[in-house]
Amino acid sequence: MTTLCEAVRRYTELHAGSDGVAPSPIPGLTTVRTYAPTGLVHGIPRPLVCLVLQGSKRVNFGVQSFDFHPGDSLLITADVPTVSQVTRASLAEPYLALVLELDTATIAELALRIAEEADDSNLPVRLERTDGDVAAVALRLMRLLDRPAAVPILHAQLLRELHYWLLTGRHGRTLRQLGLQGQPHPAPGTGGRLAA
Repeated sequence: MTTLCEAVRRYTELHAGSDGVAPSPIPGLTTVRTYAPTGLVHGIPRPLVCLVLQGSKRVNFGVQSFDFHPGDSLLITADVPTVSQVTRASLAEPYLALVLELDTATIAELALRIAEEADDSNLPVRLERTDGDVAAVALRLMRLLDRPAAVPILHAQLLRELHYWLLTGRHGRTLRQLGLQGQPHPAPGTGGRLAA
């Protein structure tokens, strides 16, 4: 995770706006940097996964609260109201995260090929440790950003691979439920409040 953290840090230093958010030319892929703890941020994010690389954050959904730290990934599988707050960040060690809006069509297609039970807990928010395969593909996506001419040609297969590893990893059972719902969502990167 250290190399991925360094890649996200470098990208945000070059591209983040005053709000610390650095969109990328890869649809749905955004990096986030915050130098200090924040107040409460209310939002209704579309389905996404957030990989926390440095610092800490708390996300509240209903009466449930999730604290996530470096090496954790937060999965949100429904358009649900959340309240989030960066709880640990500083100039020396800012909060750093990589956020990917999930493509429900890709999930649905891949889920049909992966024969496992869906998760019956029905929770739209899930916290897990980040799988190594997920982190490895995320790093390759970040490295791809250093080669802009290759982005239009190679990003789609890397995004598909990342969805596959999410589906076959710790988040898989919950994520397959999203694919089985078959509810259409706007394409990644087309707007909406970023709450990770």
